[in-house]
Amino acid sequence: MRSIEKRQLIGRTLNFPVLLGIVSFLVALDTSSAAKLHLKVKAGLKYDPAALHVQPGEKVELLFDNVDEMMHNFVLVAASARMEVVEAAIALGSDGPAKHYVPDSPKVLASSPVVLPGKKAVVKFKAPSKEGEYPYVCTFPGHGFVMHGILFVAKERPEKMDRILAQDALAVSPDINLSNPADSATAIVHRTFMPNSSPAAIAVSLPGGHSFCWDAGNCRLRYVWRGGFIKKNGSFGRWRTLPSIEGQIYHQESNFPIRFESWNEKPPETDFMGYRMVGGIPEFRYQANGVEFTEFLAKLPGMSGLSRRFKIENPPSDLFFKVDPDAGVEMSCGKQMPANGMFSVSREDAKDFTVIMREVPNKAPLLYLSMNDLAVCYNRKGNLHPGIIGQSWLINGGKSVTPAQEEGNYAKGAAVSAWVKLRRPTEPIPVLLKWQSGGALSYSPRQDAFAFGILSNGKNNEKAGWEAEEAKFKGPSKNANNSGYFGRGYLDFGNQNDEFIEWSVTIKKTGKHSLRFRYASLGKRPLKLTIDNDPKFGSTELAFPSTGNWTNWKYLEHSQFLTAGKHSIRLTSFKKTGPNLDRIELVEAGEEKQNRTEVPPGQAKQGQPLLDEEWHLLCLSMSKDSVRMYLDGKLHRERALE
Repeated sequence: MRSIEKRQLIGRTLNFPVLLGIVSFLVALDTSSAAKLHLKVKAGLKYDPAALHVQPGEKVELLFDNVDEMMHNFVLVAASARMEVVEAAIALGSDGPAKHYVPDSPKVLASSPVVLPGKKAVVKFKAPSKEGEYPYVCTFPGHGFVMHGILFVAKERPEKMDRILAQDALAVSPDINLSNPADSATAIVHRTFMPNSSPAAIAVSLPGGHSFCWDAGNCRLRYVWRGGFIKKNGSFGRWRTLPSIEGQIYHQESNFPIRFESWNEKPPETDFMGYRMVGGIPEFRYQANGVEFTEFLAKLPGMSGLSRRFKIENPPSDLFFKVDPDAGVEMSCGKQMPANGMFSVSREDAKDFTVIMREVPNKAPLLYLSMNDLAVCYNRKGNLHPGIIGQSWLINGGKSVTPAQEEGNYAKGAAVSAWVKLRRPTEPIPVLLKWQSGGALSYSPRQDAFAFGILSNGKNNEKAGWEAEEAKFKGPSKNANNSGYFGRGYLDFGNQNDEFIEWSVTIKKTGKHSLRFRYASLGKRPLKLTIDNDPKFGSTELAFPSTGNWTNWKYLEHSQFLTAGKHSIRLTSFKKTGPNLDRIELVEAGEEKQNRTEVPPGQAKQGQPLLDEEWHLLCLSMSKDSVRMYLDGKLHRERALE
């Protein structure tokens, strides 16, 4: 099931008032003499405590306190039935959120709902009458393989329970020395939100001082760094807290790297199936388009880099492992070096193969802008969430944020990520992020909610039209705050008379032509049209009626007889007001009007809001060829960089 669908469905299922306080699933009503148990969560997908004890047939009232940053539940199952119930929960698929990932099974003895971070639930049940060891487990996808404990039902407290608790107390906590764990003999695994990842991120510090972010939502490696681990910013027990990376990122991976011959080029549908510890290092288990993978990452001995061992159950065909040309590492697979940007692995070898990634000195990933970088140019766009300076923004509208980047320098790539919460998702925000020139990220309440403004080399294209911001003008100001424009922006008329904009156009054929002015206006804002400043043409008043709002662009058409050759076309204000002018287009005599789009490519008509009033992770990634936008870890939109 896709991570976005999970998140949206969970939000719809769990966002009830009953979850705002203590939530109860009642199995037994009379709890006046019940045994009181308190169960919490420790970092690293662990229950605290790892073992509990009750009497046979005893009434139990268990307070489940989720102090973690992830969602969890509590499911008590019959003896030896843990994995059966975990796999049944995974098999629920899209029905999982509505059922709180609790399968309909007689082997489920008691359960809580999925409990949000910082919330609690009370579970009331009657202990089994038969003595024994009854597992309790979190059946949230991927958790059940490692997050479990034992409820001992016995008249006397078993010695085994004390051994389990003693062993658990000696286990290394992931919170110990997070920023410098290089001397740890085993990997430190921390499930938390990470920059530039889906909400289901796993941060792993390997023995030897190298770390990586593995995205459980998309089942793939995100990036690798060395020199430290992560630093808390506020409390890890809050959803919207992003840690800082303590070290140097030397490799990023932009897409799921494996393709089989039978797959298309779309990102595969993935399902995370958890991880297990192998020699103190996590081995990840997941499915991609129904094919089951395990992936194990370890530091290369004696050099900077990682090895990645893949095991694939029943590969459907030969596979291709794509190598990002901008990777900060040199990759090899066996004796193979990449050819044409990929490795080819036979179907038989695909069952077990290893990719070696050696760091290339001074070849770190290309320009990388995070919210920490944007903090230096923060200008009242929204509210920085307390304790997460530079990490999460509550967007209010107002002025746009301008990243500190060289003007128009996209050739080497750029990336920006932000946790975004909208106060009013039903209202458009013309500019969320804006560069000094060359584009702006906007929001509209529709299914293709986010758009990045058209980029241009600044030259007019006569076939497409002439941009207003490239014309001669006096009075109007260049602007790009309202989305939907072509080129680099538009001209905003002020509040004075005799402000003008003038285009120079070349007419190829004498005759009647159609001048098409693309504009936006709130209310009627007329301008006077003059041609060549020549009295024989006189001046014509053009109404420029209201388009409804400043992001709704329309065309005003005017028919004009023009001779072949060069002409100047001027619009002038005469009522101390004027519209926003985006461009002029020309339909020459004898030429049929082309079906030009009313808005730049990729900006569709407004529909139902895509976002709710919760926090969402928004990422914008640019290369010299394309613009990609990601929402909650999934590709939202992609287009060519023009």
